[in-house]
Amino acid sequence: MMSDSKQSASGSAPVRPARGGPRQGSGGVHPIYSPRQTRLRRRINNFFVYRTIRKAIRDCRVQGPVLAAPCGYGWFFDRFRRDGIEVVGVDISPEALAFARTAVNPPMQVFEGDIQQLPFSDGQFEFIVSNRFLLHFEDDFRALAFKELARVTRKYLLVHYDTPSVHEWLRRLRGFRKPDLDLDEQRGWRKRKRKTRRLFYDGDRMAAEGAAAGLNLKKLYYVFHLLSARAYCLYEKADAR
Repeated sequence: MMSDSKQSASGSAPVRPARGGPRQGSGGVHPIYSPRQTRLRRRINNFFVYRTIRKAIRDCRVQGPVLAAPCGYGWFFDRFRRDGIEVVGVDISPEALAFARTAVNPPMQVFEGDIQQLPFSDGQFEFIVSNRFLLHFEDDFRALAFKELARVTRKYLLVHYDTPSVHEWLRRLRGFRKPDLDLDEQRGWRKRKRKTRRLFYDGDRMAAEGAAAGLNLKKLYYVFHLLSARAYCLYEKADAR
């Protein structure tokens, strides 16, 4: 897989398949269609999360493919395809990539690679989205990943953060707390994750994290401002032309 790492990802205009993607992959039923993902609450959440990501992409009038780093199982590949948004995926997990290749038909282009050492050239993508990933790691991991993402993007980087919210305050009031991860039970890249499960950022901390990698905070997108902890920070490369 890595032998093709420098392959051009510009591609041609995307072909729109029938609604939805295949439900069966090489590893069994695709996680997109798992019982957890098809619950009403999860479907509503995914709808608004995708709508937020799509708005950021459209606001930036992106030309060419968007890089999903990491792409996981191919989350939202079917929705991107229906909206005519070409996506290239990268992930470190062979299992995730096997599913990502079956998320839509014809498949999106996906590559195997580490977010701290991406298999792409400088400025290869105008827009990169990193969803539900970086917030799970310590500062040193995040700093290296941000610099690598800043290298590969030509202009924009959209990153998922958790922010203080009414919902989270109510959960704490009820005494709810996610248990820390037992890293001894984790495998592969998951052993590098933080033990603590939530890391909350405000705009100033987001701006500082981006600035260290040569990125300027351009805009914050909230899924549900104050009600949901999830927010997306749109960075613009400081030297973008």
